[in-house]
Amino acid sequence: MKPNKGVKIILLLALVIGAIWLFKNGFERNALVAKVRLGPIRDTVIGNVKAHAASTFELRSQSNGLVTSVAMYPMRNPIQVESNQTLVQLEVEDLNREMFALDLQKKQFEERREIGSLNAMALEVLQKELESMEELELGNAQSIASFDLAIKRNEVMRLQAQIEMEELNAKHFFQNNQLNLGNLALELSKRSLRSPIAGEFSQCFVTPGKMVSQGELVGVVNSNGRILEVSLNEEDCVNLKVGMPVAVSLFSLSNKVLMTKISSISSSVDSNSGTRKIFLDCGQGREIPFGSSGRAEVIISEKNETMILPAKALFGEFVHVVVNGVVQKRQVIVGAKNLRTVEIVDGLKLGDRVIVEPPHLFKDGDLVSPVSVSQHR
Repeated sequence: MKPNKGVKIILLLALVIGAIWLFKNGFERNALVAKVRLGPIRDTVIGNVKAHAASTFELRSQSNGLVTSVAMYPMRNPIQVESNQTLVQLEVEDLNREMFALDLQKKQFEERREIGSLNAMALEVLQKELESMEELELGNAQSIASFDLAIKRNEVMRLQAQIEMEELNAKHFFQNNQLNLGNLALELSKRSLRSPIAGEFSQCFVTPGKMVSQGELVGVVNSNGRILEVSLNEEDCVNLKVGMPVAVSLFSLSNKVLMTKISSISSSVDSNSGTRKIFLDCGQGREIPFGSSGRAEVIISEKNETMILPAKALFGEFVHVVVNGVVQKRQVIVGAKNLRTVEIVDGLKLGDRVIVEPPHLFKDGDLVSPVSVSQHR
């Protein structure tokens, strides 16, 4: 009985060990593979991209007042606007009344001036009397007291001074009237918030009936042009130059690829993330929403005939090659690379079948059944 029990235990252990071995090495799994082939490749530097407006203007109220109309209500679709177009209008009834009052004052003053000056009329009579008295004194027709002549001359001078004062007051009236009209016109212009550029009225924060204060933000206008900001690792920016071509893929544009160029390179590096920014000018890009994100590939160089492999086959510096159904881990030297493909400089030869998805789930010595990428699709 005892020997039979020992044999059973040994057999059971053998079965368990065999099952484990078979599980690890004996069962074949499907492996998606691609062949190393000759083809063209772009050597690129890859970074994250974000879309910004080429210029953005904040509309802030320049006066206290009640909003009477807006070109766009809050939380609505952006609208295209022209330069100097009124976007938010504040109440101007009080200013219009003041303007009317100033115009009325000017009109009434001019009407009074048309009637003439009473002092000017009196001066004309006094001047004639003075001339007569002076002629009499010169002709000695009769004796004219010098005291009376002096009084008459003083009266003429007094009226002349009053007339000059009237002219000066009139001059000051017109100057002050024009100044007040100018101030009212300026205040009226402040009550009309206009677009500084032709672009997109993208945000409005007020509605008719709302009281706003001076300096309050009431809306945002963006230009139709776009600038794309790309964040790259510091070491990837060493050989970059203004004018280099860039391929941009934005999530908001689905599979569309935009071809543009580097317009400027930031002179500073973010010490926290170790990234440096480059900027791409895509001109009039209204189809690109603000804040769109995606990937950008700066094209360093292009090669026509070289050994290439899908980029997803790499895990670190290694790939998994399938030889006679067995996985072999190999170290490779990579040359040019981009989001989709990599150039293999050493470690593989043309026609080698390499696991591309997902390579990290396999290990050296695994038994697999290779399925080519073309068959899989």
